[in-house]
Amino acid sequence: MTETTTKVPKILSSATDESPPLPVLPDELIQEILLRVPVKFLLQFRCVSKSWKTLISNPQFVKEHLDGTSSDLTHQRLLSPMVTDPFKMTSCCVESLFQDPSTPAESTCFMMSDEFSILGTCHGLLCLFNIRLRSIQLWNPAIRIASKSFLTRLSNPREYVTHRGFGYDHVNHKYKLFLTLNDQKTVTKVYTFGANSNSKSWKVIQNFPCCPTKSQGHFVTGTGTLNWFAKAKNDERSVIVSFDLVTESYGEVLLPAGESDIVCIPELVILRNCLCVSFFDSKNWVLWQMKEYGVQDSWTKLMTVPHFVQGVCTWDKLTMSPHYEHDPLRWFHSIIPLCISEDGVILIKTAFSKLVLYDPNVGRWDFPVIRGHHWHNIQTYHESLVSPLG
Repeated sequence: MTETTTKVPKILSSATDESPPLPVLPDELIQEILLRVPVKFLLQFRCVSKSWKTLISNPQFVKEHLDGTSSDLTHQRLLSPMVTDPFKMTSCCVESLFQDPSTPAESTCFMMSDEFSILGTCHGLLCLFNIRLRSIQLWNPAIRIASKSFLTRLSNPREYVTHRGFGYDHVNHKYKLFLTLNDQKTVTKVYTFGANSNSKSWKVIQNFPCCPTKSQGHFVTGTGTLNWFAKAKNDERSVIVSFDLVTESYGEVLLPAGESDIVCIPELVILRNCLCVSFFDSKNWVLWQMKEYGVQDSWTKLMTVPHFVQGVCTWDKLTMSPHYEHDPLRWFHSIIPLCISEDGVILIKTAFSKLVLYDPNVGRWDFPVIRGHHWHNIQTYHESLVSPLG
């Protein structure tokens, strides 16, 4: 009888059974990946290794992350003091409003030590005014770090802020606060933040050469300027008055050619790091963007909305729909662009801080809602790793 043998499957050794080792990514590639990651994950990634913590904490990495994400909706948020509780502020991711406007967006609540108002935002930093103590401090809500507060020396309770702005002097690498104060006379001051800043860091400067129509100045990244809408001193022309934080001097930015005499209810905003202006003419709501700061010929018309409620969003449809309370025409006196996507969809704040999304490509209106609280005095800010401690 012939003996048959059965082949036994070969058992691989533990050495050969292991998966091949993962390739080691070059440090340069790791850095390029991390530069695109949102701040909340970068804070967690600091625990991966000492080298990652060192990289993420490096000032050059912080700067490159800020520069590379400044126009990305993923890193932009809305912030508002709570109406029902002045010791709280709520924040919401802008991207969630664009992705699914029909679903109420979630918000994050910040407990504050006191009641604050927001004087301005720049590079992810909020310049806060403590209403009770009349003091000022910088706060980065993304990394939850605040600077020490300092008194404004506004001891006179009748003295109030008429104009304000917060921005970055990119030549001297200092953050600066611009305030125009008024009691019986008008005084304009600039405060320079920094490691050696103290009460002597307040500097009295020349008052505005003309009168801005809005209190909030808008900082344009890379230019070192704050900007306000204003009326020319000698006539009724609309102009943009600028303040250079480097030279601490005023200038003028021209509106689009032919538009300075016909603007109605103008708003000045920053969209995708560019100075933008919106206003009503006789028939339309118009939005312009200045592609190259200070160059009048670089003004580009981003969109024109006839009567602001034509097409999908007609007056009849609005008055008969549950969205009547969101009617843009009803609140046409207060329309402020907040953010715009790469494909041109724009998020707008109307009166009473109602939000509207408008897609000019298809003429569609959406009315996103943020869960939890009624929002007012909405501000936009960019999440960053920038430390308020200098």
